[in-house]
Amino acid sequence: MARDPVPFASTRQMLELAARALGRIDRDGVRASTSLSTDEIEAMAGALIHLGLMPIAPGATAPETLINKKEA
Repeated sequence: MARDPVPFASTRQMLELAARALGRIDRDGVRASTSLSTDEIEAMAGALIHLGLMPIAPGATAPETLINKKEA
């Protein structure tokens, strides 16, 4: 059974963890990708959602628009 998700203390904390994981991947390539923690992966997924990428459920048809542009 999957563990219950633990929300990040703040959006800033989530984005910083995602950016650090991205930095490791940028520096070390695939090797870093295979050693990311689940928290780093969740932070990167959360960052994508925060930045507007629309999640698509497995088996679902992709929507016409993949980026949800936030109203300013």
